[in-house]
Amino acid sequence: MTSLLAIETSTPACSVALIVGDARFSRYSEEPRSHTRLIMAMIDEVLSEAGTTVDQLDAIAVTVGPGSFTGLRIGFSTAQGLAFGADIPVIPVSTLEVLAQTYKRKQSKELDLPCRVMSILDARMGEFNCGAYKLDDSGRFVATIKDQLLSKSDALALYNNLNPSVIVGEAGGLFDNVDVNNQPVEELYPDALDLLDIALEDFSQGAAVPIDQVDLVYLRGTDAWKKHTPIRAV
Repeated sequence: MTSLLAIETSTPACSVALIVGDARFSRYSEEPRSHTRLIMAMIDEVLSEAGTTVDQLDAIAVTVGPGSFTGLRIGFSTAQGLAFGADIPVIPVSTLEVLAQTYKRKQSKELDLPCRVMSILDARMGEFNCGAYKLDDSGRFVATIKDQLLSKSDALALYNNLNPSVIVGEAGGLFDNVDVNNQPVEELYPDALDLLDIALEDFSQGAAVPIDQVDLVYLRGTDAWKKHTPIRAV
């Protein structure tokens, strides 16, 4: 019976999800600048509801970027503390991939193949985190390019080159005053429920690794983030 915990804090939304066997439990909140206050309470709630503990988990899934600098640090630090304390592995997943999967889950109808999604998160300062994903036969979105940080003009050029079926995430700032030919834009945030689905498949393929092998993907440059020295239980 597989038990996985998923943590997603890389945007203004904060969410956790837990699977124990066939049972799923989740919490989701859109309270900007409240992640530090919310995250552990959410985790405690789903663990209590499931009747399990951290040391009974098989792995912890966490989005590693791109996304909010502070949000990524909160999620990673939480996963780091739990993983070291219970000596369990971690499954790192792209925030932009989770965005694509969240879009898929929220659709009222089945998506046609090939569905191409451009995932976007506003990185501020006139830049955007961009990813491109295509729905495969298994129902999972797989990357067709590497996640990248682009200027507005370069992001628009990528959009024109990709010609995606839909744009998901924080796309409003990119398409202000720009004709996108009625291209559907879905404003949404990634959800840990969809991180959980990705992590389940990755876990079955042996993708869980020790936390000290995981780095954040903060596309603005490695100098913008310095990994904390892990705090081990005494």
